[in-house]
Amino acid sequence: MNLLKRLELWVLLAIIVAGLSYVFLSGPGDSGDEDGSGGNSGTPAAASDAPLKFHRAVAERDYGNVRLDLEVRVKNDSADKLALHAPEVRLLTSGGREIPSFFLAFDAIPQVPAKTTQDVQLRYWLEAADLKQGLTLEVQGRTLEVKSSTPLDIEALKNGEKTTFTRVDWKP
Repeated sequence: MNLLKRLELWVLLAIIVAGLSYVFLSGPGDSGDEDGSGGNSGTPAAASDAPLKFHRAVAERDYGNVRLDLEVRVKNDSADKLALHAPEVRLLTSGGREIPSFFLAFDAIPQVPAKTTQDVQLRYWLEAADLKQGLTLEVQGRTLEVKSSTPLDIEALKNGEKTTFTRVDWKP
């Protein structure tokens, strides 16, 4: 039997080629997003005066914990790109606890190119006690309040549903 005459082989080869094309052509370097998260835009540094600006926080409860997606604008004045991970970027509770970042295996680390301002998304994994305190984002020594010290009960968030906060006083 001649293998090249089998339809199943050609279909399998087409699927493999399509999959590889998708992986290599849709990477973060080719799409223009330096940070690897979609919808973020880089602008010249002169376009925004604030070095840090809070846009929104999206909290998704997972039983006794919360995955927090922070959307912030970060201004990078340095001549090098800024990779947004510890120790350059930290999320701290008002009690001083550093909250660990949350990442998925295939997500690229958000980056801000040199001399630009860019909107980025940062992910964190919160415990129920973290919601009872204020939260502050620290980027290269600059601080930004992302949650006021007003306590938020984790029971106020529905499990598995996203809740968006556009102000620092989080109220569901």
